[in-house]
Amino acid sequence: MPSLWKVVAPWILLLLLPGFYPSMLAQERAPGIVPGTPSLSQLSRKAGYIFAGTVTAVERLTPTSATEVATMRVSFHVDQAILGVRRGQTLTIREWAGLWESGERYRPGERVVLFLYPPSKLGLTSPVGGPAGRFSVDGDGDVALDPSRSSTLDPADKAQIKGNRHLSSSDFVRAIRRAQEE
Repeated sequence: MPSLWKVVAPWILLLLLPGFYPSMLAQERAPGIVPGTPSLSQLSRKAGYIFAGTVTAVERLTPTSATEVATMRVSFHVDQAILGVRRGQTLTIREWAGLWESGERYRPGERVVLFLYPPSKLGLTSPVGGPAGRFSVDGDGDVALDPSRSSTLDPADKAQIKGNRHLSSSDFVRAIRRAQEE
């Protein structure tokens, strides 16, 4: 049986090499940004669709063959189009059912702002960065921001945040558009 040192030493060496984990080294962060929380510009760069919308339907699709994966079909009414969609459009996406089972669910009537990856070769998509690419919209049309997410906004946008960590939908869209220009 090899000694513990022979097993652990190569991993320690890899961790010390620059480039093995570039996101932890040499990545400049704006002051106040929580490590690991993608900024709006990072979310925007990877997104194929960005919109504010209302969930209109959710349906589980059962695989019809052994080569298919279980998926969820989710339809949205696009209330505010930002990228890859039109206002008033019904956008229907397919998402791997495993995400659904892990807790990332949608409910009819729920209002969200989504940054979605472009569809894969299988036609599946999901929010960019997982939960980081999904923002809840409350009954007043305001986007809910927890402290780690509000840290990704620039100072002009932070000034618009209401005391209870909400940003109006129109101010949030302006923040996204500014981030897309970066």
